Amino acid sequence: RNWLYKPTGSPSDRFAAAIEEVAAEVEDTYGIAVETVVVGDRAVDERVGALIAAAREALVNAARHAKVRTVSLYAEVEPELISVFVRDRGTGFDPATVEENRHGVRGSIIGRMRRHGGQAEIHSAPGEGTEVRLSLPVTKEDAS
Repeated sequence: RNWLYKPTGSPSDRFAAAIEEVAAEVEDTYGIAVETVVVGDRAVDERVGALIAAAREALVNAARHAKVRTVSLYAEVEPELISVFVRDRGTGFDPATVEENRHGVRGSIIGRMRRHGGQAEIHSAPGEGTEVRLSLPVTKEDAS
């Protein structure tokens, strides 16, 4: 993946490189393809690191539960917002039936984004696949 896409910068320093690294890790670990598109880039700070971790959890959940061979990830860095969308066309589920003790969705995605000033939305239904939408507002003080 790095040879093909040549992300600039270190995954510990740059958002685009970190997202590409996470996608490659999930591909290697779970034997699926992650179709990744990243538009824009910025420095990684604590809040952006939390967004990357939530995106990783969404990819892992899709790889483990959706019963698909391919997952799509689209990320975009805009002046005032960073967005990540993870989508699969797999088995889907009813988000309302996720038990409170299941920390993957509630803690590692929704809770993590909330704690860092962002938002996570999960759209899914049995047989319809799943889309996880992550958004993190960027202030002038933390943009670079």
